[in-house]
Amino acid sequence: MINKTLAILAGGKSSRMNYNNKALLNYKEKKFIEHIIEAGKDYKEIIIISNNLAEYRGFNLRIVEDIYKGNGPLSGIHSALINSTTDKVLCIACDMPLITKDTLNIIGNYDREYDVLVPSVNERLQPLCGIYSKNIIPKLEEAIKENNNKLQLLIKSFDLKVIEGDDKSKFIERDFSNINTEKEYRELEEL
Repeated sequence: MINKTLAILAGGKSSRMNYNNKALLNYKEKKFIEHIIEAGKDYKEIIIISNNLAEYRGFNLRIVEDIYKGNGPLSGIHSALINSTTDKVLCIACDMPLITKDTLNIIGNYDREYDVLVPSVNERLQPLCGIYSKNIIPKLEEAIKENNNKLQLLIKSFDLKVIEGDDKSKFIERDFSNINTEKEYRELEEL
């Protein structure tokens, strides 16, 4: 078991998906969120971060709302850190149905010290599938209060570790695919 929390960030408006809740879209006879839950089974706990609690009651997981609403992923990461039972939390966007158990386990089993751990694929950081430590809460709250919502910039102000995989293999881009638009969803269904 990985002694970390997996927090699924499911609070977005899905405007580019014609306001269809991305977490509840189907892929291979399961909802996106179900693929992520299954991939994260080795984590100590799984929580869902959403401001629409009713939509997620059927998953039998703890659902928590954003404490500070309207700050995008920062609000979700903050709420995940405040509400987790573990010191470190892997925060993952709900629109990543191709993420694998192996990938989540490589990230979760990284054992050196850090404030933020972010995978990198083809030199692109993936902060919406990264691990955040509770000790960043004060700086996170400060950024939220100042409306400084640029996650890519903020993570660079912490003790950031970037990983590209493990000794056996590098991460692959497909695992980190975000399905944000109807076009991307149609392409996913064709896989």
